[in-house]
Amino acid sequence: MAVTVADVLRVWHQPGRPVLETLVEALSERSLLLVLDNCEHVVGACAKLADALLLGCPELALLATSREPLGVDGEQVFRVPPLAVPAEGQDTVAVRASEAVRLFEDRAAATAVTLTWNEQAANVAGRICRRLDGIPLAIELAAARLRMMSAAEVEARLDQRFAILTGGSRTALPRQHTLQAMVDWSWELLTGAERAVLARLSVFAGGFGLAAAEAVAANRDVDAGEVLGHLGALVDKSLVQFGDIGAGPSRYRLLETVRQYAADRLDGLGPAVAESARTAHRDYYLTLAETAAPRLMGPGKAEWLDRLDSDLGNVRTAIAFSLIRPDLKPGMLLASSFRTYWAVRGHAAEGAAVLRQLLDAPGAKEPTLLRAKALAAAADLLDRTRDYEVAEEYCREGLAIADAAGDDQLVADLLFERSWLLVRQGRTGAALPLVEQALGLIDESADLYLTARLLTARSYAAYAEGDFASAARDATEALRFSRQAGDQSQVSQVLGNLGGYELSAGDLEAARRHLAEALAIARAFNARDVIVHQAHNLGLAEYLSGSLPDAERLFAESLDLSNRLGMKGTRPYSLLGLAMTGLGQSDPGWSARLHGAADQALADLGETVEPMEAQLAELDRQRLRAEMGADNFETEYAVGRTLDPAQALAAPSATDGTTGQAPPADRPDGDGADADVAKLTRRELDVLKLVAQGLSNAEIAQRLVLSEHTVHRHLSNILRKLGLSARGAPPPGARESAWCGPGLIGPFLPASRIWPVRAKRHCGVLAYLLGRIAVRRIGPRDSRSPTWQLPSREPRSAATEVKMQYQRKTLAFKKNFPPRESSRGGTSRSRSRAARFSASPRSDWPR
Repeated sequence: MAVTVADVLRVWHQPGRPVLETLVEALSERSLLLVLDNCEHVVGACAKLADALLLGCPELALLATSREPLGVDGEQVFRVPPLAVPAEGQDTVAVRASEAVRLFEDRAAATAVTLTWNEQAANVAGRICRRLDGIPLAIELAAARLRMMSAAEVEARLDQRFAILTGGSRTALPRQHTLQAMVDWSWELLTGAERAVLARLSVFAGGFGLAAAEAVAANRDVDAGEVLGHLGALVDKSLVQFGDIGAGPSRYRLLETVRQYAADRLDGLGPAVAESARTAHRDYYLTLAETAAPRLMGPGKAEWLDRLDSDLGNVRTAIAFSLIRPDLKPGMLLASSFRTYWAVRGHAAEGAAVLRQLLDAPGAKEPTLLRAKALAAAADLLDRTRDYEVAEEYCREGLAIADAAGDDQLVADLLFERSWLLVRQGRTGAALPLVEQALGLIDESADLYLTARLLTARSYAAYAEGDFASAARDATEALRFSRQAGDQSQVSQVLGNLGGYELSAGDLEAARRHLAEALAIARAFNARDVIVHQAHNLGLAEYLSGSLPDAERLFAESLDLSNRLGMKGTRPYSLLGLAMTGLGQSDPGWSARLHGAADQALADLGETVEPMEAQLAELDRQRLRAEMGADNFETEYAVGRTLDPAQALAAPSATDGTTGQAPPADRPDGDGADADVAKLTRRELDVLKLVAQGLSNAEIAQRLVLSEHTVHRHLSNILRKLGLSARGAPPPGARESAWCGPGLIGPFLPASRIWPVRAKRHCGVLAYLLGRIAVRRIGPRDSRSPTWQLPSREPRSAATEVKMQYQRKTLAFKKNFPPRESSRGGTSRSRSRAARFSASPRSDWPR
């Protein structure tokens, strides 16, 4: 190495003297930057050279590139990261601006391929760069393939990336001709032990911790205590990525390209070696799940949920491996132990599907306690996905096994699951004896969590029977046990139930207080299934209190999350809430259609609307019939029953949004600007109105139940259709004075709603367009007025009317049924079904 450097720097060799000594002397007084490139294949020689030069040449600076540090004194290591890739869901502009996609576009252009940049094409380019981990060579090779296949075809073949990513520059080094050659080069630089460790690490999906690496990578040739040293070497050689997350445990991961390569190498070592690595991986996460299960019902729940979040991909991989093994018991135990996680994090459908697959396998039919526990877990999750018939079947089978084995704890758990299934289906008379039987089997002080759940079931059953005093008493007791157990997510669920009882009793302030606390706890825990229910219930309380904007925001949040989690049972109620609040204020036909879609969604589930929502929905429908006409309402309602929820939210109504009649073909506008507005879709007009009110993209997305990306796309389309370069640019022919002033918006919205600071950036194009919208869609000109008039409607009149009727019924109830002394010394109420206001909480409230 010293000879090579001396030759490059033209330092003459002195006979009988070491070249390195001569080189140091020659450079000792020179101010020089010396670059050593690609040191990894001669790292030892480079390290010796660097050490000697740095010690003997004080004015010399040395820059070395290598796949691992040289390891000399004074070395400053800078790890060159992969190119930045766009995040999933980013818009076209952000995708195209990312480093990786810019390289992809540049290399495609070098091969005479011009990429299109619509939304679909940008998403494909972003996915290619993400799947290639931002590795420059891989991206260049993928771009070269665009000469013979489309970007979508390249993406579809990335699972065989080593076969298709070939054909690099002929002038490049051989190892840069193909992706395979590049990784082969790195592999050949590893020691035998490092290769064995890297191959076994390929079984991980996503990140992993040091303890997991030691458990999985240890093998016949590498002890667990030696894994850390080899792992550090792999990090130094950039084959394993290390992420320092502060106070938390260290996390490692493999780039997907490296993982696929190492997995092929693992399979090449033989079936026995590959199976031992995957078995060790499964067993590690089985132990983790068993350790976590009891802690997910106590004070440490939040920390354990977060920890399991980071290892969810590994758990899925371990379960998938278990499903193809003859012995299904480890997989059944792993999936059962994940029961609480599946439920709380909104993965009930996934967990139920996995457990059903395990339970229905021929090799898992033996009536063991493990099978009974898996049946209980599956019944719990199937209840949440509305598959009541299979859940009841599992409960009956599990009870028979647990009872025969004398496991009272498991019997009580299964009795709870069955009782709750009966409550869900309105069979409260049959449910209450099961709850009492279960409470008699357990020690309340020893099993606080199950006791709280049983009391919750009994409280709801009592509520459904009209015994509100017993319902509130049991809910309060369940809350006490939940707090003692330290399970904050269970506290959230019980608070939600208690708030629902108060809501039905007319105590809106107490209901709002308890429901707000329940939702705050659920959000803190990221308990997504609970958030869905509590957001809806709090939205209902806000609606009854007359707070339409808050109610609408909560209903939209509930709907968005239930859609993402596949919680079909909650969607109809969120749709009803949105129909009754702000989404339909500018278009009663839209509200009518949402009513129809909600009723059809309930019918598809074989359910009927809950009494409270039924009462409120009927009042809102009466308002809509009066506003748009009975025939028009029925037309839109019938259309809504033919649409799925997404279509009902997105599609325009068949009638005019303000009069219930088809919009006239011609309506004078004074300057012929109708053509501008005609270019915009109904949803683009809706986005435009909300921007004019000063809402941000995120707020518009929440209001219209859209993603921020979709809102951005609508705004881009508005500008494009009108030939504008920016939001603030006036359209051709517009007078500047009219363009920026609030007067042009006056016919549509009060000026005070247009001029908040954050809305000023929108004022140009919006003032112009909203003036045109007012002319086109608001209604006929009032002959006595020089301006266009909006139809008069108080925005909160519907909620005010509902609230007044609600309060009248509550006051009538209080008059007919005065408080009586309860058995606990306080006061309570009871009332007949005929006398009480028909209001009950959702039967699918979280437990």
